[in-house]
Amino acid sequence: MQTKGNILLIHGMWCRGIHLSQVHEFLEKEGYICKSIDLPMHEPGVDLQKLSKLGISDYLDFLENTLNQLGWKEPILLGHSLGGLLAQLLATRVNAKALILITPVQPKQISGLSWTGLKTIWDILRTPLFWKRTNLLSKNKFAYGIYNTLSESKQNELYPTYVPESGKIAFQTFLPFLTYSQPTRVNFEKVQCPVFVATTGKDRVTPPRIGRKIASKYTNSIMKLYPKLSHWAITEDGIEKILLDATSWIEAKTNSLDSIINF
Repeated sequence: MQTKGNILLIHGMWCRGIHLSQVHEFLEKEGYICKSIDLPMHEPGVDLQKLSKLGISDYLDFLENTLNQLGWKEPILLGHSLGGLLAQLLATRVNAKALILITPVQPKQISGLSWTGLKTIWDILRTPLFWKRTNLLSKNKFAYGIYNTLSESKQNELYPTYVPESGKIAFQTFLPFLTYSQPTRVNFEKVQCPVFVATTGKDRVTPPRIGRKIASKYTNSIMKLYPKLSHWAITEDGIEKILLDATSWIEAKTNSLDSIINF
């Protein structure tokens, strides 16, 4: 049976591939082949000292190697939160068919500062030498800034599934203006594929203005707002609407391009 294409699913900070299982299942029902991955050392029980030293370039190398191993030459890259930033950076290295960015973290060139975002991550930032450690948001901070629209029972189910994140990643992501190598800087001109950006009205970490600015950086892009969802989005009621909107828009874009090429 012919498929609609291959999609690499990239999770966000403190997460694993299993958190995108609902996304994975829905897209496969729609006719896509999906691969959900765990970013390096995102399994329970890893060496936290080694994890703390991993940075953006390590994650990108891993993702590029994953695509090479799969033999996918023109995949769709779907990223949530930090995964949305990684998808943008990865698209400057590989030939992507399209990007689907769900509440994406901003590249270096876009300011992501907000009072609600700062409140969410403040406990990490005020930890001495946090960039040399690992980190994990508290249950209260997740409830405030990440999945604030979920019921308390759903929050209680999710929180034990999260894993520590690299302090180097936190430093490069939260304070990109202090990183000399600028690992989160995206060369927007190198990304010529369609870019779908999903923002949410209850997002306290990457509010809609960030998604709007991200979309404005690409020549072939669209931003859509989903007012009732939080930053989490990926297991909330409404995620299927995001995925349908994204894939329908991408299919229309790629089909029109094929028609022009074959004219």
